[in-house]
Amino acid sequence: MINTDGLCLGCMSDNGGEKVCPICGFDSASQNPSFALPLKSVLENRYFIGKTLSVDGEGITYIGWDNSKNCKITVKEYFPKNFARRNPDKTVSIDENGKYTFNEGLLEFLDVNRAVILSTLPSLMPIYDVFEANGTAYSVCELISGITLGEFLNKNGGTLKWEQARPLFLPLIDTIEGMNAIGYIHGGISENSVIVGRDGKLRISGYSVKKLRRESELEPLLYNGFAACEQYGIEDMTVGTYTDVYGLCATLFRVLIGSVLPTSTQRLENDVMTIPAKFAEELPHQVLAALANGLQVRPQNRTKNIEQLKNELVYGEIETPAPVEKKTVSKEVSSVSKKKKNDTTKYIIISALCTVAVLILLVLLLFKDSIFKKNDDTSSGVQSVVSFEEPDVNSIGEIDSGAEITAKLYPVPDLKGKYFSEIIENDEWEMFEFVLSKKEYSNDCPKGTVCGQSLKAGTEAVRDTKIEVIISLGAKEFNIANVKDLSEQEAKLELLKQGFLYENIKVLEKYDEDSESGVVLEQVPKFGESVTAEAVVEIYINSYKGDASSSN
Repeated sequence: MINTDGLCLGCMSDNGGEKVCPICGFDSASQNPSFALPLKSVLENRYFIGKTLSVDGEGITYIGWDNSKNCKITVKEYFPKNFARRNPDKTVSIDENGKYTFNEGLLEFLDVNRAVILSTLPSLMPIYDVFEANGTAYSVCELISGITLGEFLNKNGGTLKWEQARPLFLPLIDTIEGMNAIGYIHGGISENSVIVGRDGKLRISGYSVKKLRRESELEPLLYNGFAACEQYGIEDMTVGTYTDVYGLCATLFRVLIGSVLPTSTQRLENDVMTIPAKFAEELPHQVLAALANGLQVRPQNRTKNIEQLKNELVYGEIETPAPVEKKTVSKEVSSVSKKKKNDTTKYIIISALCTVAVLILLVLLLFKDSIFKKNDDTSSGVQSVVSFEEPDVNSIGEIDSGAEITAKLYPVPDLKGKYFSEIIENDEWEMFEFVLSKKEYSNDCPKGTVCGQSLKAGTEAVRDTKIEVIISLGAKEFNIANVKDLSEQEAKLELLKQGFLYENIKVLEKYDEDSESGVVLEQVPKFGESVTAEAVVEIYINSYKGDASSSN
C-alpha cells in the first residue's frame, strides 16, 4: 500500500508531499466545493478521495486512489444537487419533496453501474466497483489516460476519413448495441462522451440514470447537436434505441464531415442536413444513406436500432425508401428524407440495394451541381468546405496495418517552461516517452516547470524515444515578496509560489489595535531581501479581534 501522504490530491502522482505539485500545479491548500466530499476522505477503508473533477445533474466525480490496487481512479458519487444536501459528517440528506426522485435514481445508478461491471463489451469505461455509503452510492472506475473525441479531432485536422473511422467505431457500435440489448439507453453519445485513449481505442463514458438524459426535475446533461428531439420533452415522443442511433450518427457526422449538426429541436422546424460536395463525393454511398436515415429528426422515421444502423453503415443493407413529402432543398445542402418499412425477403433487400445504388449514382452524376455546393463556388459568399490536414493515423493507434511507422521521425518538442502534466497529457506528443529525471534550481523557469530535457528541441527521433526532463525548483536565490497586509492564507500561498517550504513558514501573533484584524503586520526577512528557498520565514498575524466594547 502506497503512503497517501506523498500523493498530490490533484493528479494522484507521488510528488514527495510537496505543497504545490511540480507535476500538475495543484495547491494543497485548495479545498473541494462545500457540497462535495472533503479532500482526503476515505470510502470503504480503501478509496482515497482527491479533488473534484466535474459536477452534473446526477452527481460529482472525483479523482482518487485505490489503496488495494495501488492505482489512480475516478469515483462518481450519486448526488443530484437539486435534491441532495451534504451534512457535516459527510453523509447525504434529501429534501422532503425530492425523496422519490432521489431514491428512484439511486436504484438506477446502482443498476446501470453493476451492468457495466458485469459486461464484457469492448468499449465501456472500466468500472469495477459500486457500493452504497453515506446515504448514497458510488461507482469506481480505473483512470484511463485519454481525451475526448472532440478534443482529438480539434488537434488532428478536424475530420477522419471513413477508412480511418470504420475500424475505430465498429467496437463502439457493438458496445452500444450490446447495452441496448440489456435495456440500457445511453442518451448522451457525442464527441464529449466518447474518449480516445492513449491505446488508440474509443470508449464510451457517461452511462447514467435516465432522467439525466432528458428534460426532467434533475438538471439534464444534453449535448446540443447530438441529443435527439425526443430528449427535450416534446409531447408524444419517447426515448428508445433510436435515440442512441441519432447520437451515434450525429457523432459520426462530426467525425466525417467536421461540423456539429443544428440542435434537433431546430431541425424539427427546418429539417436540412448540410454535406459539402467534397465529402459527398468521397464518402461511400451507403455511409451517406445510413447517416441520412439515422439522423431523421422524428423517431418514427428514423433507423429503429443499432443493429439496423450497422447493417446499413457497414454492409450496405439500405432499406427501400417509401415516397416522402416534397421538401425545399437549398443549393448548398443535400437533404435526404426516407421512411422505413420492414424487410420481407432477402430477394427484396438485394433488389432494393441495387436500385438505390443506381439512383444515388444518377443523382450524383446528373444533379450534383444543384444539390451539392462546389468547393470553388463563392457566388453566395459562403465557403462550403474548410480545408483540413489529414489526421495522422498513428496518433490514434494502429488502424491501418499497412501504415509505415517504424521509419518515421518526429521533431522533439520544446518542453521548457511547461508543467509535466501538460506534457504527458498532450496527445500531439504521445509518440515519445517522458521521464522525470531530477530536480534542480533554475533562475529561468518557474518552480514546477521543465528547465531541461535530454534531447534538444527540434531534434528528430523515432517513435517511443525516451526523453528525460528536469524539473525546476525555482531560483536558488530571490527577493522575498511583500506579504504585509495579506491574510494568513494569502500570505502562505504567496510564499509557497515563491518556493519556500511549507514547514519553514512560521506563523506568530502580534497585537495592533490600529490595523485590521487577522492580517500580516510584519514579515522576517523583510520585503525585497535576498533569500534562498530553504530560508525560514516568520509572518506576524494581528491578533486584535476588534473593539468588543463597541457592541455594548
